[in-house]
Amino acid sequence: MKKSYKKMLASTAAIALVASAVAPVASAASFKDLNGHMYENEILALVDAGIINGYPDGTFLPNNSLTRSDVVKLLGKYLVSLGYEVPSDYKTKMRFTDLTAQSQDELLQYAALVKDVGVFQGSAGQLMHRDEMRRDQMATVLVRAFNVINDFDYVAHVKEQGFTSTISDLNRTTVEHQTNIAVLDYYDMVKGASFNPKDMTKRGQFAYFLYHMLNVETKPVLTVKKIEVQAADKLSVTLSDDKAYTVTLSKPLVENVETDVTFTIGEVEYSAKVKYEVPDLKVSSVTNPNSGQIKIDFNQPVTLTDTLKEEEINKLVQVAGVNNPGKVDLLKGELSADKKSLIVTIKGTKPLVEGRYNVVVKDIRTDKGLTLVKYDDVPVFTADRTAPAIASVENVGATRVKVKFTEPVNNTSGATQFKLTNGVPVLGVTGTIEKNSTEVIYDLTNARANGAILTPGTSVTATFGTLVDLANNVAPLNLLTTTFSIGNKDGVPPVLLNLEQLGAKKFKLTFSEEIRDLATNELIVSTSNAIFSVASIVKDEQNPAVYVVTTNQPLEGYTSVSTAQGRYITDLSGETNTFSTAANFVQDRTKPNYISSAVVNDKGEEYLELTFDRNIEVTASSRLQINGNYVFQGNTQQINNQTLVTPIKHPTNDRILRVKLNEALRTIDYLGATYFININLVGITSEYGEVLNNIPYVQFVRGGDTGYNQNAIAVLGVETSSYPNSTVGSNEILVTFSHPIDGLTALNRENYILEGGGTIASVVPTNNNRQVQLILAAENRVQAVTAHITIQNIKAQGSTVTMAPYSNSIFLSENIRPTVDRSVNVINAATSATLTFTVSETLKTPIVPAAFTVNVNRKNVNGTYIPLTITGQTVYNDQTRQVSVILSQPLLQDDQVTVTLATKITDLVNNELYFTPATFTYFANQTQYLW
Repeated sequence: MKKSYKKMLASTAAIALVASAVAPVASAASFKDLNGHMYENEILALVDAGIINGYPDGTFLPNNSLTRSDVVKLLGKYLVSLGYEVPSDYKTKMRFTDLTAQSQDELLQYAALVKDVGVFQGSAGQLMHRDEMRRDQMATVLVRAFNVINDFDYVAHVKEQGFTSTISDLNRTTVEHQTNIAVLDYYDMVKGASFNPKDMTKRGQFAYFLYHMLNVETKPVLTVKKIEVQAADKLSVTLSDDKAYTVTLSKPLVENVETDVTFTIGEVEYSAKVKYEVPDLKVSSVTNPNSGQIKIDFNQPVTLTDTLKEEEINKLVQVAGVNNPGKVDLLKGELSADKKSLIVTIKGTKPLVEGRYNVVVKDIRTDKGLTLVKYDDVPVFTADRTAPAIASVENVGATRVKVKFTEPVNNTSGATQFKLTNGVPVLGVTGTIEKNSTEVIYDLTNARANGAILTPGTSVTATFGTLVDLANNVAPLNLLTTTFSIGNKDGVPPVLLNLEQLGAKKFKLTFSEEIRDLATNELIVSTSNAIFSVASIVKDEQNPAVYVVTTNQPLEGYTSVSTAQGRYITDLSGETNTFSTAANFVQDRTKPNYISSAVVNDKGEEYLELTFDRNIEVTASSRLQINGNYVFQGNTQQINNQTLVTPIKHPTNDRILRVKLNEALRTIDYLGATYFININLVGITSEYGEVLNNIPYVQFVRGGDTGYNQNAIAVLGVETSSYPNSTVGSNEILVTFSHPIDGLTALNRENYILEGGGTIASVVPTNNNRQVQLILAAENRVQAVTAHITIQNIKAQGSTVTMAPYSNSIFLSENIRPTVDRSVNVINAATSATLTFTVSETLKTPIVPAAFTVNVNRKNVNGTYIPLTITGQTVYNDQTRQVSVILSQPLLQDDQVTVTLATKITDLVNNELYFTPATFTYFANQTQYLW
């Protein structure tokens, strides 16, 4: 038995669930991605307590995976909040071999702490901090952490309780992980039959388990040792400490029924199954479910026929009105499936109304011979305000269907309409809803649609007219509908019409009509000296009377096919038959020839289909390799020995070979590109082992995948400003992917982890959605540095597959933006003026001649100013770092001059020049101006 205890959250320390989120976070109430999430309550409780938090954009991202580094930092910070100290030698003594003194300082601190207290042990001396944290690993580090925090051995305690976990997939992980998962199961944290130990841990899942571990009480757990029922509402309970308690139930027990009860002793909730055993047969309740029926419940099963006719039911049950005097005649009685309830239908059209009725029930027995204690009481019946509805539908004969209503129907208006599921009317159905009836039987023996008799298995929808119960509650016209199928015996057994060989291991059986699905063990396929096992039997999608049989071994020679001994074929109407036939299976040693190719879309993915003139065979080692070229956006590129890809056979045509284009093309997969290829076939043969020739020429246009697909995106390259001829600034990192990106995952900056290189401020898509720019926080880093980048959790556009994590070292140049001396010199102003200023560092050359724009407000003869733009030629001297803007005309007295940067100018590592507009008023006797 499991019990749960309440425990206050142990700390209000503010701990970020992902350590890289250092900016101010959203409040719990504003998380826009938690509404309705299965772990919403746990996440918000931890956020309110300051244990975890979310992200600046107002999200929590509960479905993102956690790395081992994330969990190390979270648990390390939590331990510190409880008073544990980071070891002083954390930077000089490495606890894990894959960490160095140059690793992230925060990671080194908490890695040392969690290792020293025994929470993280690593694998072969490594922390593997960049790996995602599996669910089994998460279970173990959580239990270890709380062993330390509470000084309590959870694993030993659970074993002492004799608890055995019923999780179905525990054997998928190690014994240590199994014992820790069992701890979570013992404390009711595992929902469902499996734990999925090898799956990656999501943020929301970790929050869920952390919350419930914080609320686990570590005091000894008492169990129920003995429980006795003393009365319908009282229990005597003895716990494992041998103390006895009297428990009063809020709801009395039903006699002779095993019941689940929940009760509380000492603020601990317990549950158990109990049974209030009463030896006498008694009526436990009498109610009226509607205005035309009375429900009598017994405390144990009774011995009655399923249906009691009028004479029988009036002997056993008598009913008379008290508030409205008069005998109530009864029409029939129906016993429930568990034989503990009797539904009595009244006779006539006078309804049962609200008020008291005298009910007498007698002379009923159990199968053990107990006689009912006579019931003679005055229950109060309630008013019926519910319209009739359909209770059940069942086939009761070859072509007869019974529809039962929830209560007697007193009146009807409008005929029942019958239609096929496509709306075609069905005629010839007989059956009438009688007055005060609770059911109607429809006969479809002569039912027809479009002039044809309905075949077995046909679905028919019945729509009822207006139905009125005894209390005048109305189910309006066309409100009630139900659907049933004809599926009973039609008197015509199915027969086998033909057997046709389709290939080395495949043949087709054609029957006189559609039959119910055949199991593989229902057929015998044999020759005079061998029996062949049947691998599959598949119904033809176009002709349901045709079934395709595949054997595990090739067939050759005179072969018998028959129903197995004691087995039958059965049509949809229930008729059965056997069959036995034979055919001569001939081997075809002709090598299949390639016929044609086509690109098809199946479930949102494009396939290249190669059609041959005979059946082909592929195995697990079969491969396909392409060469040739492709044309994309007017450019032709070569394809040389593209990586081998695994082909598959068409699901219904053994002459067609398929290959997924997103797998075959991979890094050269471009929407709208035209491909001209030859194909090398490796390990692809005929069904009889004849090796296929390579295909010399295939042309197709890539149309792209939509919706569901299995593209696995990969990182093709990571570019920084240190690359030769790079256009990337030192505050940018350019990531190139193999496929168009899924925006939700690829633009989430939490999927890019940069260690030792500053903070990623934003992610911007570029280049036809195959690249993203990671924009680093401005001035977050000044020195050149070698950093480490990890890219994970990203999917291709429309794909369901998450990428394999990418991890690499990158070099980031210094990121100080060049500036200008805040003064400008004016030379030769009276002829062709030159404006000069000095920059703080060497610039990348050449510089565009029109790099600067010069705007002038010039005073006219009236004393007003007229705006004009003066053409300027930019010249840069990298020895003096002086920039000169040579104007096409002189400056005049009182000209108001504004110089603006018109194009991007960078330093040698692509840091962009910081230049604010230079504004000054020119005076003839002044050469230098400040702005």
